[in-house]
Amino acid sequence: MRLIFTSKFNRFQLIDATQAWSLFLTGCNQDDSFGKNPMIGKYITIAILGAIAAQIIEAILS
Repeated sequence: MRLIFTSKFNRFQLIDATQAWSLFLTGCNQDDSFGKNPMIGKYITIAILGAIAAQIIEAILS
């Protein structure tokens, strides 16, 4: 487990989507809970956006 809130992070270090989702879902405790693959974060983002779009379309059609 590598904590991201260090002095290196405070210098505006860029993080990828996988690290961002890991931080969000673990309460900012771990930035590698989903692994090191940056595509995982993109898949999570697409899945969430797809679910939101489906809910909006369902609300419009019903």
